[in-house]
Amino acid sequence: MPVRVRRLFGLPPLALDLLDAAAATVYDLLDETDRTWDDRLAQLPVRFERLFPDGVPEGRLDWLNLPQEEIEQKVKESFGRLNNPNTRRFLNRLLGSKTFNRLTVAFNQDWALFLLGTRRLLRSFMPVAQALQDAAGPLSDKERANLGGFSDAQTVLLDAVLKLDHAVGGFFDKRDIDLQKMGFPVRDAEARTLDVGVDELIDVMRTMLDVETQRRAQELSDVLFRKLRGFEQALAASDDGVSQAANSLVEFIDRLLRTAFDEADVLEWIGKHYPDDKSLVFEREGRAIPTKRASALCFAHAAQAPTETSNLESMVALSIVKVRSSAERLKHANVGDPDEEAELRRLMLALRGALTFILRFNWLLADDDRYFYLRERFAPQKAA
Repeated sequence: MPVRVRRLFGLPPLALDLLDAAAATVYDLLDETDRTWDDRLAQLPVRFERLFPDGVPEGRLDWLNLPQEEIEQKVKESFGRLNNPNTRRFLNRLLGSKTFNRLTVAFNQDWALFLLGTRRLLRSFMPVAQALQDAAGPLSDKERANLGGFSDAQTVLLDAVLKLDHAVGGFFDKRDIDLQKMGFPVRDAEARTLDVGVDELIDVMRTMLDVETQRRAQELSDVLFRKLRGFEQALAASDDGVSQAANSLVEFIDRLLRTAFDEADVLEWIGKHYPDDKSLVFEREGRAIPTKRASALCFAHAAQAPTETSNLESMVALSIVKVRSSAERLKHANVGDPDEEAELRRLMLALRGALTFILRFNWLLADDDRYFYLRERFAPQKAA
């Protein structure tokens, strides 16, 4: 791109070079070939080295040292200039119609590629958004605000993701962009904007979470799987369904937490990471015992060190504790009360949401294969 054009946009030369490298990297990440994720990500430093074979010249990265607000403002101003009709007319005269049209097509294609990546990321996040929203259900407004900043509205997260998906689709429709004809690595469903309401989408996401929870439970332990099945069977067929289902829910949580980490494990983790929190330990007959919240926190973190952004782990751990406490109360429930059954189903939704978040992000993504360790802890029970 000519220097005069770069100046018109207000973009530093390096920004456009990096955008080119980023676009190529996004393509690699979207392309579902036989290459591993590590192979695809390895191309990013290679592209960077090609841009600067002798290292980055002094001063080329100075713009990165600007305050974030100033960088965002410069980018906003640059796109504003690009969308200005006067700017477009000037560029058309400066570059010539043929070059200007090629530039416009290239810009739309790169932007479409970034938005395709955004759409895939958003759709991948949809089950997680619903999981977190369900997990926050048992928490009070104050607890939500203190831990996760969640709204009291049950659809807020998924509704926001759905609106962003529609905004991406609006860009494609307005410019009549056909992602498949462009040769992008697009899945069939990603070429279309979701044509569902938020309530229908919630039902779909909850079905997915139900299937995933049962699959994970079966991977870990036949006992855990039977507790989940027993929950539904009790509500569907038992005369004392609420009480029996609540009992299954309590036993599921207790078995999950105590098998993953015994009391000594939890005490060691609490002593290392929360030594001053006296609410996590109590004494019984002169012996220190971890509270249910301590066990849930240890499990939510997969016994890894908490970070400065561990609010979500704290939220889902508290959710598990409150689910158990409410289910314990419902073990003594009246027979056949529809309100109690509805409350119990909400508790199960919360537990499924909490487990989905915990297993996906703190167990399955851990560097040291924590999920394999968890399966090993349950192996003796599976064989029994």
